[in-house]
Amino acid sequence: MKITVEFEECLKDSPRFRATIEEVEGDVGELESKLDKLVKLCIGMIDAGKAYNTANKQFVNGIRELAASSTKDEVIESSLTTFAESLQEMINYHTILFDQAQRSIKTQLLTFVKEDLRKFKEAKKQFDKVSEEKEAALNKNAQAPRNKQHEVEEASNILTATRKCFRHIVLDYVLQINVLQSKRRSEILKSMLSFMYAHLTFFHQGYDLFSELQPLMKQLGGQVSLYPIDSRCTGTVAPPGHSPGTLMPSSSVSSNL
Repeated sequence: MKITVEFEECLKDSPRFRATIEEVEGDVGELESKLDKLVKLCIGMIDAGKAYNTANKQFVNGIRELAASSTKDEVIESSLTTFAESLQEMINYHTILFDQAQRSIKTQLLTFVKEDLRKFKEAKKQFDKVSEEKEAALNKNAQAPRNKQHEVEEASNILTATRKCFRHIVLDYVLQINVLQSKRRSEILKSMLSFMYAHLTFFHQGYDLFSELQPLMKQLGGQVSLYPIDSRCTGTVAPPGHSPGTLMPSSSVSSNL
C-alpha cells in the first residue's frame, strides 16, 4: 500500500503533517469533482448511444420494408435482408457496449465515489472536530490560573483525554487517506481497462461479422459494376442527326442505317 501521509508525522501533528493533509484534501476534492464529471459524461454518452440505437433500428426496419417490397427481384430482396440482419447484429453489439460502459464507468466509479470517498469524508469530519477540541483544550490549559490547582488539574485532564482521542482519530484518518490513494489507482485503471476491453470486443465482433459479409459484398459489387455495360447493350443510342440528349432505341438506329 502506497503511503502518502506518514503515521509518525500525524502523531506529532507537525506543521509538515498539516501541510500534507491540506494538499491531500485538495487533491481528493479535485478527484471527486473529476469523477463526478466523468460519470455524468458517461451517462450522457450512454443516453446518446441508446438514442442512436433507436434511430438505427428504425433505419434497419426501413431496409426490411424495402426488401419485402422487392420480391420480384430476388437479388435485391435477399441482399437487403442479409444487410438488415448484419446491421441488426451491430445494434446488438452496440447495446452490449453501452451496458458494459454503464457497468465499468458509471456503476464502478460511482461505487468508488459513494463508498471510498464517503469514508474519507467521514474520517475528515471527525478529524476536523477533534482538531478543534484539541485546540480548545490547549487554550484552556494555557489559560488556567496557576493559583487554582483544581482548575489546572481539570484543564490538564481534559487536554490529556483530548490528545488520546486525537491520536486515535488522526491515525484512522491517515489510514483512510492511504487506503483511498491506493485504491484510487486500482479502481480508476480497472474501470477504464474494462471499458477499453469492451471496445476491443465490440470491434472484434464487428470485424468478424463483416468479414463473413465481405464475400457477398464483393460479389454484389462485381455485379453492380456490370450493370452499366448491360444497359448500354440493351438500352438506347442517339441516331445520326440527333443531339445527344435525344435518344432512340438501338433497333431504330440499325434500320436507319
